[in-house]
Amino acid sequence: MNTLSSTRRRMTRDEALAWNSDWSAADVSILGESFDRVGAHTFYRTQSNGSLTVQDKGGRPLMYIHPGYVTFREGLAPEDREDPKVQGFSLSTVQTTERVPAKGEEQLTICPDCFYALPYTGVCDTCN
Repeated sequence: MNTLSSTRRRMTRDEALAWNSDWSAADVSILGESFDRVGAHTFYRTQSNGSLTVQDKGGRPLMYIHPGYVTFREGLAPEDREDPKVQGFSLSTVQTTERVPAKGEEQLTICPDCFYALPYTGVCDTCN
């Protein structure tokens, strides 16, 4: 049985602030300020340890923390954020660039019709 309680682990505030060891001191400071501002009460990490959920006393989610960015429930994001359309902000660990293939790693081109890898000719063997 896979219940919600079995897929997440409760954390303390200090554990949540220390969750990503790559965060800068400024990241930790802004996260702590955000916790105070929104009234954070409980902190959970997913079983995969890919993100944290911050909840109020009633158990409603307030914000979601990922290694490189934070998102808020609508209306709770800081007013002074860079993009008012985005309900959150980036942290110093955000990865915004596309992954570059390692030297010698083959980069495949995929056929948009059948989703098979195209040969070097660029003409799909399956579709033609």
